[in-house]
Amino acid sequence: MPKNFRARALAASGTVVATLLFSMGAVALPAFADNNEVLPSTPHLLQESSEVFTDQFIVGINSNAGQELAVAENAVVQAASMLETTAEEVRQTAAGGYIVKLDEALSTDDSGLFLDALRSDPKVSYAEPDAIMQTSAEPNDGLYQFQWNLREDQTGIRAPGAWEWNRGQGVVVAVVDTGITSHSELDGNVLPGYDMISSASIARDGDARDSNPSDEGDWVSANQCSYGSAQGESSWHGTHVAGTVAAIAGNKNGVSGVAPEARILPIRALGACGGYTSDIADSIIWAAGGDVAGVPVNPNPARVINLSLGGTRACSVTYQNAIDFAHNAGSSVVVSAGNSSRPAADSSPANCRNVIAVAASGQTGALAPYSNYGSVVDVTAPGGDMSWDALGGILSTSNTGATTPGQEAYQFKQGTSMAAPHVAGIAALLYSEAGADLSPDAVEQRLKDSARPLPSECWMGCGAGLVDAAAAVDGVVARTSVTPAPVVFADEDGTPNDTYTVPKTIGVEYVVAGEVVASGTYPGAGTVKVTARAMRKYVLAEGAATEWSYTFKATPFTVTPAAVVFTDKDGSKDDVYVVPSTTGVEYLVGGKVVAAGTYPGMGAVTVTAKATTDYVLAVGATASWSATFKASPFVVTPAAVTFTDKDGTKDDVYVVPSTAGVEYLVGGKVVAAGTYPGTGTVTVTAKAKTDYVLAVGATASWSATFKATPFVVTPAAVTFTDKDGTKDDVYVVPSTAGVEYLVGGKVVAAGTYPGTGTVTVTAKAKTDYVLAAGATASWSATFKSASAVSFADVAPGAQFHAEISWLASQGISTGWVEANGSRTFRPLQAVNRDAMAAFMYRLAGSPAFQAPAKSPFADVTPSTQFYKEITWLASQGISTGWVEANGSKTFRPVQPVNRDAMAAFMYRFAGKPAVTSSASFADVPAGAQFQNEISWLAGAGISTGWTEANGSKTYRPLQPVNRDAMAAFMFRYNQKYGK
Repeated sequence: MPKNFRARALAASGTVVATLLFSMGAVALPAFADNNEVLPSTPHLLQESSEVFTDQFIVGINSNAGQELAVAENAVVQAASMLETTAEEVRQTAAGGYIVKLDEALSTDDSGLFLDALRSDPKVSYAEPDAIMQTSAEPNDGLYQFQWNLREDQTGIRAPGAWEWNRGQGVVVAVVDTGITSHSELDGNVLPGYDMISSASIARDGDARDSNPSDEGDWVSANQCSYGSAQGESSWHGTHVAGTVAAIAGNKNGVSGVAPEARILPIRALGACGGYTSDIADSIIWAAGGDVAGVPVNPNPARVINLSLGGTRACSVTYQNAIDFAHNAGSSVVVSAGNSSRPAADSSPANCRNVIAVAASGQTGALAPYSNYGSVVDVTAPGGDMSWDALGGILSTSNTGATTPGQEAYQFKQGTSMAAPHVAGIAALLYSEAGADLSPDAVEQRLKDSARPLPSECWMGCGAGLVDAAAAVDGVVARTSVTPAPVVFADEDGTPNDTYTVPKTIGVEYVVAGEVVASGTYPGAGTVKVTARAMRKYVLAEGAATEWSYTFKATPFTVTPAAVVFTDKDGSKDDVYVVPSTTGVEYLVGGKVVAAGTYPGMGAVTVTAKATTDYVLAVGATASWSATFKASPFVVTPAAVTFTDKDGTKDDVYVVPSTAGVEYLVGGKVVAAGTYPGTGTVTVTAKAKTDYVLAVGATASWSATFKATPFVVTPAAVTFTDKDGTKDDVYVVPSTAGVEYLVGGKVVAAGTYPGTGTVTVTAKAKTDYVLAAGATASWSATFKSASAVSFADVAPGAQFHAEISWLASQGISTGWVEANGSRTFRPLQAVNRDAMAAFMYRLAGSPAFQAPAKSPFADVTPSTQFYKEITWLASQGISTGWVEANGSKTFRPVQPVNRDAMAAFMYRFAGKPAVTSSASFADVPAGAQFQNEISWLAGAGISTGWTEANGSKTYRPLQPVNRDAMAAFMFRYNQKYGK
């Protein structure tokens, strides 16, 4: 219960900090690594501090003192009064002592004063710091090739030899460490563990002790653990140690543990900066099945407890009490010797009684340069030496996270932390082999007795030598000598009676093609080899036969094929042949093997027989059967075709019936049974199908000519609308069922058409229709031409009079009204570019066009005369104007249009048709501007130029176009192109 005492502040703290027991760098590997991904990286290392601090102490009270808690609290009050510090909590440990937690850490000197004060109380049996401890850092598995520590005979533990006996099944190994992360190589072997860290700040999981042993990461910042301590990333130390003990083997992935079928009990006692001795002691007791206050009972007590941790100090009473409890409960406690390259007698808990202290060796077999040594070392195991090569480390499971957990990974590490789990794994193999009768002392002695000398001399003290898993397991229990009963072979010359019999012998298993087979009788074929091997706790008698081999003969059986049976029913569906089933015989039709069964018979059928493998046909046995099936067909009478004639209506039909064995044909093609439309003459014939014949005298042809009396129809009248030569002159062709309308001898669809000149429309009846007697069948009208426009300056008979009148009638140009009221055309006046745009826009039918709000030409504004027509002309690509020296674009609207430009305008207006002739003008040489357009104009008959006095033909391309000539050009264009 918590108590507060006034105390003076101290200048330094005295927590004992032990180095991590893996002393060099680590290599992170991805989950599926290849050789090229094995690369060294920065080590995760904490150095021992010269000044260590602790804020917790453990006090033991004499058993005869009574009211132990009150006694402990009183002792703490007296001791604290000397240092003016405050005790925040006093609670009992599972090992029997009481934990005193102060409000600040004490230096080494002040810790000594506090402990001396406690020990001076006669009711106190012992007082010690609650020191913070830190980590000691042939399967088909993909990375097994890098696990020299397991497989090498000279420097490894020779694990494959031990795996011939067992793989640790049934044994629980507790790993008291930083916790564990999820990993595919571990998850299947992990039991529910516990988080024993009593400090929430060390635990980093938001609380103190709980049932989740997951490693939250033990990264530290600079000066976090003690003044001058370095920062470091998370080590995932517990995951690495657990993988060395019991990573799953044989899964074609990653690594293998020493005892790959043992179960891991993860107990988290170390976090940021390590862990308290009291938490570690409680972890040991709980792992062994003991009671810990506030913690549920462990349902899976461990036979082996691994402690890859420690610190430089004497073995504390707290440690010794916890270890003694585990030892007495039947659990072996395996401890790393330490990484300080000093006597292990200085490292706790390796220097405690009833532990198996483990030193570390490298890949050469020599003691690792960092490893502790000396008299308290019991055995040595591979811990790795990465001084020269990262591959000299111990490869095991890990994680990619720098602080909190990331993805699962593999990592090389070195240290006595890595050596201890090798011994813990071998201990699991020993317990699995020998069972419950084996004691922790016997396990330790077996490890020592089976160890072998290190390849290099270890004068400093490496215990009994390098542990040897194969030697340890091989002789741990007495084995009963057994002689395998022989395998018996029975050869009946390739028959089904060829067999071999595997006997049942206690202590022996028999193997065929690498697989263990049960006792029993098996079919024999080819060469069969059976080997025998001893089962667990048995050994084969010296000189006993262990292998039997035999090659079975393949002499075949003699067999007589059963006969094929034919049934002929004269071409009916009952014509069949039956292929029998005969052991050792295959039947063939047309050279192909057929299964036994009944088949339809038709024509000539031959069935042959041949012997299968290990069989031969009997001498003289029939091996071929043949028959020709008769083809006499069934007699059938076709049902009659029926015709229904409704005088050319849609009800005119004929019905083709369905008759078994009969096909009906129309026009030489088979038709299905059903109802069909009738028109004209229809003939339907019948013929027999295969295996059928028409009855003698049966009707096999039916014919009918459907009457074509049509419907009477009266054509609707054509209507004419005459607007005196305007665009509204039209005629409307109506739509009348059964009637076609024709103009100029061609059928036209119903609709409205432009009217010009004389138009005659006639009507005629369609198929199956006739015009009503007396019905009107022809309509005609002559559309009046446009009213002539009279110009005072264009007299009848004047040049281009007719063309000018046409131009005016089309509304393209109506001239000017003069001051005296007369109308003039001004025929000899040149046409300006703006007027030309207006003429062409009107010639095009004044199409719908939205003039742009912004003019494309610098010299034309939206208010300019003919702005809409000019911008329409530009939008059609007929004229795009000029680009001036200042970059602006102009149209030059009042500039006269020359004859060559007029040719270009007309050509573009026509859609740039192909030029099929090349007119020759003396004044338009090849390559001249618009030479192609002028040739088109002349070829179309729109302008043919002048014949000069010397007989040459000229076009006068640079002469402006007058209004009378423009009227002529547009009239001729309209005559040719209809625009």
